[in-house]
Amino acid sequence: MKILFVTFEFGEHVLGGLGRVINGLTQELRHHLVVDVYHIYFDPKIMSISAKVYRCDKNSYGKLIAKYPFRYGTSLIRHVKNEKYDLIQFFSVHWIIGNIINRVNKELSDLKIVYSIHSLIKYEKGIRLNPNSFFKCEQKLIESASSIHVLNKTSFDYLKSSYDELSVQKNVAIIPNGVNLDDFYEDDMQFRRKIKGKLKDHVFVVSCMSRWAHGKGLEYFLDAAEILLKKGRRVQFILGGRKWISWEMKWYSYMWKIDKAAKRIKDGVIILDWLNSTQRNTLFSLSDVFIMPSELEYFPYSILEPAAAGVPIISSDIPCVREMLTDKECLFFQPGNSNDLAAKIELLMDSAELGWKLAERAKKRVVRECDWKNIASQYVDMYQLVADSTDKQVVKLV
Repeated sequence: MKILFVTFEFGEHVLGGLGRVINGLTQELRHHLVVDVYHIYFDPKIMSISAKVYRCDKNSYGKLIAKYPFRYGTSLIRHVKNEKYDLIQFFSVHWIIGNIINRVNKELSDLKIVYSIHSLIKYEKGIRLNPNSFFKCEQKLIESASSIHVLNKTSFDYLKSSYDELSVQKNVAIIPNGVNLDDFYEDDMQFRRKIKGKLKDHVFVVSCMSRWAHGKGLEYFLDAAEILLKKGRRVQFILGGRKWISWEMKWYSYMWKIDKAAKRIKDGVIILDWLNSTQRNTLFSLSDVFIMPSELEYFPYSILEPAAAGVPIISSDIPCVREMLTDKECLFFQPGNSNDLAAKIELLMDSAELGWKLAERAKKRVVRECDWKNIASQYVDMYQLVADSTDKQVVKLV
């Protein structure tokens, strides 16, 4: 079988959790089938939306097989016709994807499409500030898909509440995100020295790593930090993930708000920009607890990765995390309640043994349920179901 991923993230170009998905999935899927990645990016040298195609198969991983500096839509159509893929898979919503899906529907009407839902624009309205063009693209993707992939029951419920009539017409596969435990060993010693130089002696380190965007709850993380520091607790906070550009509306105002809140705390919080994988691992090893304060998520790597790394977690009490972990594996706080978050942090400060017991149980569960090797085989089953169907539309619930 031969499939094509269409994505903005691949290899070192990781913008968030979806990049982790693409990289982890392609590494494992290549042992079962041929996966080509149509990577779309902005090339500042020629001021154009460009694309490169990488091949992932048993013989190699991420081998560059084609370059398309201009006309990304026309190039994709031509490439698909030449390579004769069994299906094409989309992972994200964007006006660029909207242009592509319109071309695919018009010129490759028999091509089977899998849409992997990692966020639901219609459901997020009022929480995350997505551009209006994203709504039309999402509707078109769901209408065009032969099969829809969601990450868990929570995501399926969001899909049904947002697109009730469409969701019952589609084949829906529920497959979670995954991790590879071998990815958490490499350490960045230079980054370690930099962070340790800013940490006070014998402090309890509370970390959070997230894209700075509306709905991520970072203001509650900083409010909790201020509460504990005013109480005189010996604690220091680290907040990573700041990026200087985003596709979301009013992203700069949110970043400014978080920066302003951090300045009030001064050296009580260390602010970091976007981290690569080895820096992430180093931050895990320096942290006594990791916080996930979001108001809305689907299957967050801000839970999955610290759990896999064996770090105690405190999470906002939202449905998707409740599917991933229980009270025996994670501490939960009321979303948006900084006082409750501060109290949960104090609980782990005063009982280190509790934190590491939670972490040990969470890691065991992630290892058991979220290993990429096992999850990749579930994707293969989904692809086989779609490829074997006689029509573009497959009406069956997995």
